Amino acid sequence: MRSVLLILLSLLSLSCGGAAVRQPVASDAPRVMLWAWERPEDLRFIETSTTGVAYLAQTLLLDGDEVKLVPRRQSMELADGTYLIAVTRIESVRSQDKKPGYSDEKKAEAAELILKTLERPGVRGVQIDFDAAVSERDFYRRLVDAVRAKIPEGKSLTMTALASWCVGETWLNTMDVDEAVPMAFEMGADTERVRSYIRSGQDWTVPLCRASYGLSVDEPGIEGIKPGRRVYWFSDKSWRPGMIR
Repeated sequence: MRSVLLILLSLLSLSCGGAAVRQPVASDAPRVMLWAWERPEDLRFIETSTTGVAYLAQTLLLDGDEVKLVPRRQSMELADGTYLIAVTRIESVRSQDKKPGYSDEKKAEAAELILKTLERPGVRGVQIDFDAAVSERDFYRRLVDAVRAKIPEGKSLTMTALASWCVGETWLNTMDVDEAVPMAFEMGADTERVRSYIRSGQDWTVPLCRASYGLSVDEPGIEGIKPGRRVYWFSDKSWRPGMIR
């Protein structure tokens, strides 16, 4: 059995250009996480022993050579002891005369802004939400490495991942994060392909994607998801009791 495992790991390494495949790190986060996006939220009703919150703390706009910070503007109320992850959303501002740059200076500035969210009360980790285009993946990897280099011990570093990134692609395999959360909702043209893939009993091909699922209460459930994994739930509306299926 051990020899078979070594062969499989070697094949995965070769698919990543010889680099070691990053494996998910065991997390102490609750099995249910609620994404609290940019809207007023009163989450004092949650059972903190079973449910945590990953809340949008800020948005970073990559605008030309600038990193523009848009802080969270909406209120959020929490029960004492809530497990918190601070999410940073990254968006690229694209225009004919001002395309985003990907310099080391911009990487360092963005990394520092992400790390600063760890100073907020109760935050146990950071999560990056960036739908990076193919041309932005090198920048994304360098940004993750910069955050990893300075993140305190005991704090988690996770990322969201388009579901398509977790099926058949290999670029995530060397991302130095603890977990990549596959967003199996709002998938556009990939919806039926990914739903059929999961329904058939197959698992994500990227190891980092195998610790959790990102699902939406606003869409039908998906058959075939693996039991025992953490689920991050998204809602288009403010959370209230009874919304989780």
